[in-house]
Amino acid sequence: MEIKQRFELRRLLVPELNQSLKILSLPLMDLKALIDSELLNNPFLEEQEKPRLSPIRNGIAQPDLDFRLSLISKKETLQDILLRQLGMFAETDQEYRIGQEIIGNIDENGYFKATLEEIAATLGATLDKAEHALKLIQQFEPVGVAARNVSECLLIQMNLAGEIDPLLIKIVENYLEDVAKKNYGLIAKALKEPQDKIELAAKKIIKLDPKPGRNYSAEEIQNVIPDIIIDEHDDEIEIAINDEDMPTVNINKDYKNMLKNNNLDPATKEFLSAKLATALALLRAVSKRKFTLRKIVEAITEIQQDAIKSDLSHLKPLTFQEVAQKIGMHESTVCRAIMNKYAKLPFGVVALKDFFSSHLNDKNGQSQSSNYAKRLIKESVDKEDKKRPLSDEDIAKILNTENNLNICRRTVAKYREELKILSSTFRRER
Repeated sequence: MEIKQRFELRRLLVPELNQSLKILSLPLMDLKALIDSELLNNPFLEEQEKPRLSPIRNGIAQPDLDFRLSLISKKETLQDILLRQLGMFAETDQEYRIGQEIIGNIDENGYFKATLEEIAATLGATLDKAEHALKLIQQFEPVGVAARNVSECLLIQMNLAGEIDPLLIKIVENYLEDVAKKNYGLIAKALKEPQDKIELAAKKIIKLDPKPGRNYSAEEIQNVIPDIIIDEHDDEIEIAINDEDMPTVNINKDYKNMLKNNNLDPATKEFLSAKLATALALLRAVSKRKFTLRKIVEAITEIQQDAIKSDLSHLKPLTFQEVAQKIGMHESTVCRAIMNKYAKLPFGVVALKDFFSSHLNDKNGQSQSSNYAKRLIKESVDKEDKKRPLSDEDIAKILNTENNLNICRRTVAKYREELKILSSTFRRER
């Protein structure tokens, strides 16, 4: 009996846990869409009218604090899209961490540029676990993403489209270069097939996309609403969860009382019980999302006060693990919570993930934010002689000697590219 009870409890809790994790990962607009859908489909949920008041400060309603925010445009990256899907479909914390590492190694065309051995070694995971996470991501949109080469990319697209023609698969696996050169006769001879059949297969292959990530580049504009409003008043930082336009949802008492009716037929009772359980799980997940998000943002704010009050060049080095330890949560929970979320700061809107900055060590062994190094790089470029612009090596020497940083030319080049600053060759003025 005890074993059965534990099994039943686990069977009930696992779907609810998965739903809670998915809701935690959703940005505000997607969460609102989910709740609106549930309001339509679940009779136990009802929307409660709420007064549209301006935020309260010091007990007094303020006339207009920009709390109701208009849509803000931002450039959504391929990684943003993939991380959102990972948050919805990863089944374990470890799978999420491995998936996050894999996504971080996917280039702008959608290709996985590391190896599974590197991913497994970095995270102390088994190769099988890394392979499983990669296969999961290869099911995501855009179709064909996370492939390791063109052949695998096209095979993924064919598989998801239900294309199982053995001839087509053979050509994609072994003769893509000949398809590109239209060497159909050579392929026909090698496979002992009629050339017209090869040409028909080639037409199908050409319709596939060898660069699935390019249509989801950082140039794609998406409208977002910040989940968090962080403001500064009298040198104090105030945090608010932006739920102004979210529906307030309650359990419908009439339907709840209906369940108490002993005359209900078993099928109706089972249906209503399932709907009530779904409604309660949703409300718990939404409440937990708000609580978790606030705890994380409070920890971030405490550490990154200087950056919030001025700009992100004043960020301190910060990792997901540090925040997780500070608030007593799992690192993967922090990752899920901050991905695809935005905060409105006094100087603009930023992604919550931007508060997490990698670090460099200076010559005294002290950690410095990579944003600090980026600011110094930009300042060096702004001050340079445009007829003799600084090379990456020159900038590295300046940061090493004048700013006491330990930084190499390769890191300078990486940060310069992230800042969208051209190389010295293209900055030179004639």
